[in-house]
Amino acid sequence: MIRQILLSLPTYPDCPPDQTLEGVVLLAQHLGASITAQIPQLSSDQATWPIIVGTFPLDFPGLMNETVVASEKNAKGLTEALTRLCVDLKIPLDIRRSLATLYPSPDTLVDLARLHDLLVLPVPEINSFDRSYVEAAIFDTGRPTVLLPSGKGKRHLDRLNTIVVAWDYSRESARALSDAMAILTKAKQVCILSVLGEKGLRTTGTVGDLENYLTAHNVNHVVEHRKVKDDGIAQAVTAYAEEVEADMLVMGAYGHSRFREFILGGATRGVLSDPPLPIFLSH
Repeated sequence: MIRQILLSLPTYPDCPPDQTLEGVVLLAQHLGASITAQIPQLSSDQATWPIIVGTFPLDFPGLMNETVVASEKNAKGLTEALTRLCVDLKIPLDIRRSLATLYPSPDTLVDLARLHDLLVLPVPEINSFDRSYVEAAIFDTGRPTVLLPSGKGKRHLDRLNTIVVAWDYSRESARALSDAMAILTKAKQVCILSVLGEKGLRTTGTVGDLENYLTAHNVNHVVEHRKVKDDGIAQAVTAYAEEVEADMLVMGAYGHSRFREFILGGATRGVLSDPPLPIFLSH
């Protein structure tokens, strides 16, 4: 059951487009959930700015001042746009505006996410995703995370007709399937995809067992098997998702933390490098 969604909205270097906000509100409407929006903006206190050692090619204080002003403007715009959307659809909204440093700790995000059912993170159009935030969101919160991509050629979350679930009978995929159940039951069709060939599916479970589980939860589903090609499992999963015009991909986040180093399994890392559609991740 998903009743509370935590949405983390960056205000620098860019802010998410309106389509991303609309997707989150749509998801909340489908689930009957409320939204808590965490909107950090850069602090104008120079004591919190990074210390530059040596010669910097640009006017760093001037650049920071411009970034602070832009961040404040983005925070105001996001607050107004999200409030308007939630009022129109009668979605309960709690906005948490705060001041932040250029490289903030993810602790506040982690602590708040643990008291929500789902964390939503917009993925910036440029490849500037903060690894520490991704690591914390996936591995430290104990909650599933939805990544919403933006930019040309990316599928925005504007419906929940078809959802693809990457399935290999592992603990991670089982956790993702269970965590996403509230969303899967809202979809018109759920495609369970197993990619064969790169690694064996070691299990005593059967397709019949899987279908019985889905039927018991009233999930309208099909089960598909595809062989992995030279491009690898990540390409096979995303190609299938595009083939069926999926609105969301559900998958387990594979990895472990050793000396707090961020390590993702090959399939996960491949999909996250440039997500073409919304991805629901669970660890």
